[in-house]
Amino acid sequence: MMIKQFPTQKAQKELHVAFVWHMHQPPYKNIDTAEYLMPWVRLHAVKDYLDMVTILENYPKIKQTFNIVPSLLDQLNDYAFNGALDIHSRITVKAISDLTVDEKVFILEHFFDANYVNMVLPHEPYRKLYEKRHQLTDLFIDSFTDQEYSDIIAWFNLVWFDPCWISEDKELKALYEKGKDYSLKDRQRIIEIQRELIRKIIPKYKEMQDKGQIEITTSPYNHPILPLLIEMNSADRAIPTIQLPENTDTMLDDAKEQTSRSIKRYEELFGKKPQGIWLSEQCISPESIELISKMGFKWTITDEGNLSKTIEKEFIRDFHGDLVDPFDLCKAYNVKINDSEIKVLFRNSVLADLIGFEYGNHDPEAAANDLYERIKGIQSSLETSPEKHHIVTIALDGENCWESYYKDGRPFLDTLYRLMSEDETLNVTRVCDFVDKLESTTTLDTIHSGSWINRSFQLWIGDPTKNLAWDYLQKTRNDLVGFSKEKNIDKALIDKAWDELYIAQGSDWFWWYGEPNDSGQDDLFDWLFRMHLQNVYRVLGKPDPEYLQIPLELFVGKPSKAPLGLLNPCINGEVTDENEWKNAGCIDIHQGPMYQSDKLLNRILFGFDKDNIYFRFELNKVDLAKSIVEIYLYSFIPEQLRPLSPCRIRNKGSTIFPSQRYGFANEIEIPFIENGIQPLILSESIEGGLWKVVIHNNIQYEYNSVLEIAIPFDDLGVEEKQEIQFVAMTSKSQILQQIIPHNKAITIKRP
Repeated sequence: MMIKQFPTQKAQKELHVAFVWHMHQPPYKNIDTAEYLMPWVRLHAVKDYLDMVTILENYPKIKQTFNIVPSLLDQLNDYAFNGALDIHSRITVKAISDLTVDEKVFILEHFFDANYVNMVLPHEPYRKLYEKRHQLTDLFIDSFTDQEYSDIIAWFNLVWFDPCWISEDKELKALYEKGKDYSLKDRQRIIEIQRELIRKIIPKYKEMQDKGQIEITTSPYNHPILPLLIEMNSADRAIPTIQLPENTDTMLDDAKEQTSRSIKRYEELFGKKPQGIWLSEQCISPESIELISKMGFKWTITDEGNLSKTIEKEFIRDFHGDLVDPFDLCKAYNVKINDSEIKVLFRNSVLADLIGFEYGNHDPEAAANDLYERIKGIQSSLETSPEKHHIVTIALDGENCWESYYKDGRPFLDTLYRLMSEDETLNVTRVCDFVDKLESTTTLDTIHSGSWINRSFQLWIGDPTKNLAWDYLQKTRNDLVGFSKEKNIDKALIDKAWDELYIAQGSDWFWWYGEPNDSGQDDLFDWLFRMHLQNVYRVLGKPDPEYLQIPLELFVGKPSKAPLGLLNPCINGEVTDENEWKNAGCIDIHQGPMYQSDKLLNRILFGFDKDNIYFRFELNKVDLAKSIVEIYLYSFIPEQLRPLSPCRIRNKGSTIFPSQRYGFANEIEIPFIENGIQPLILSESIEGGLWKVVIHNNIQYEYNSVLEIAIPFDDLGVEEKQEIQFVAMTSKSQILQQIIPHNKAITIKRP
């Protein structure tokens, strides 16, 4: 990112700025065991939810809007007051001597799930345990002592606390500074401190709401894609060629129920009716506008791309990503559909993406100043506007991005809020306050059907696996409607079955199914989705269909395979004889809707002989000449004891895949410029998480129709019968694009 420099000037016209922070986690609870299968609600609770609102006590002029999904509120209450446990916290409060073999394996696989640079590397005791774990050839549980297991568990829980709680709580600070030799009592106390913080979250939000400093909004209860429930065919308005599920019957009644339940839950916890609603994933349509308007909401929010499609105007940006003409984006619209109307704000997606994906890679004060100056640039551009009120809407995920920031984003937010507090021409406002003061607005008689990404719903429907999930949902719903008519079934059980169906309508299950998204734990999301559908039947004492017991991914298969034998290809960059690579391992990379033509790699072939490791990269060459792109090969030898370093590519998203959590011993950079490649650069890791270039290496490579590489085992220090593991990554101007594989490295054993 290039930090833009603006001339210093004081704009006279007041500019409103609305920050809207969205808080959401899907329901991870297994109702059969009452245990949560993932810890993210608990961990984000002590890292993000509370401090995001308490920081505002230091900046009374900064008013903000927080969207909290009702299903998240339920999970917070469960942790705070019902003693809820997830797999990680259950293990945390258990004596090491009582741990099973499976639990120890689980610790080694999942208790380093944290941002390496900001949450592992700074803490030497935890970093050393991390390095020891990743230097293991296999998960030999006896490689760690009981005390090391205890320390791993303690550190995993400690690094998820926001640094502000460490500095403010003497007991927590002492635990943090202890460093090692953590006892069972220490670990149990860490979990209890987490619960104490979680108990403060909802009361603090209500307090700040009642003081008038924040507005709280809601979402449909279990975070479903509301337009698809109301009218599934709305997906083909953005993409007429999209393949829809077999059954596209409306679930309008469910959309109404999900929304009315969210209003009721909000009133129970916060004592008033919500004025605003954040439709899940900023998905919007004319039908959803009608529904939420009739339910009494005053305003909603969606992405600028949907405004662009609605008014048929592309928003032009300069080299720095700033709008040439921000006028149409910097106001609220009155969207009137039939006899329903509601105010709609459209977020500035570039400003949101800078916070969500980019600023964490930079000095926090420089990043905050950059955002402030971009806002001031917009203000200057609006000086000649005839309208009185303008607003810059910055709306994004309020939890996941902060892992990439120094000290969880506190220095960034402190600098930003100070700058904006001191600027009398900026009004950092709640959305409800801005909407209430509007005297007139531009009216739209329709709105584009789309989401925050690609102006469509293709991230939740259209892929074969996603469509199959929708068909399963619809079939289960139809069965439940039939069961509900049976007079011998207790109504309380029917209601419980509907609860399970509503959970299965959540957006997250469909997001992770199929292409292009990969959580690294897609199998778990698949299991949870099918579990909730199975529970519809089980609650009512009905046999659940056999197909719900089979993972959906098995119906579409995976095209990758391992090497079948030794290779001996000619490294010429051409596909001259396919037999050269017939024994190769293969990873086919799907052309998912997010990647479009930006995806660099279509397929990777790999293998070896007694002296070399071979890779063949088959590239998607569309617009390759217009981009500065790189391929990186990262590797490490599990049984080799040496310093390891993190990958150097900056992450563009909030998802941290398992492959990114590795420490690596070698890096091979392959830079492309104007359809050719520059000389390959081999680097090796050194102390402190750094890299140094290896001046002499014997790597062979050629690039013509394909890129072929031969890497001597000796250059990477691989001895006979040793295994080496690889991860391939692609980037554009050092911004991460692809990771192959996402969740487990390619393993090659030298003959």
